[in-house]
Amino acid sequence: MANSHSFSLWLLEVFALSGLLIFFLWLSLHPSKPTYTITQFSISDYQNNSSFTIEISNNNRGGRVYLSDINITIYIDEVSAGNTMLPAFSQRHERTTTIMGGAKIDQRVHSVLHGKAELKVGLVTKVKYKIWLWKSKLHGMAVLATLPLGRDGKLKIKKAKMHRRHMASRSKRKLQL
Repeated sequence: MANSHSFSLWLLEVFALSGLLIFFLWLSLHPSKPTYTITQFSISDYQNNSSFTIEISNNNRGGRVYLSDINITIYIDEVSAGNTMLPAFSQRHERTTTIMGGAKIDQRVHSVLHGKAELKVGLVTKVKYKIWLWKSKLHGMAVLATLPLGRDGKLKIKKAKMHRRHMASRSKRKLQL
């Protein structure tokens, strides 16, 4: 009787310790998403050109991040006003990469500069993580930032952090990824 009680207690301890070990391994190996921040954005009023600088930070301690081609779209009042593609790259752990680009914007840019419309910048890409020898599958990433611009066409704030884009339905998300 004492042997069966001590065996079941030992078995319970083994399961509890195994569960804790698996949980802590998952915590240490689970990758975090890169962060995206717009550090510079400007619009030329006469030429309808925009230029921007985006910082992409990989905060994973021991993992590399692979980003596929990056689609940057500029929205004026929720309608696409211009876009550009940036090339794919990989990023080592705990690094920040600065990418620069520009896009041609349609004629509605004047309404943004005069405070009559809202300007947003969206970023869509796919991300693959590498932790130790293991590579994950591709994960869709869609982030968006609302930018306050001055009359001079430049960003009013120092940095605008891009946040996860909320979509109404799954079909819309498939179209934009």
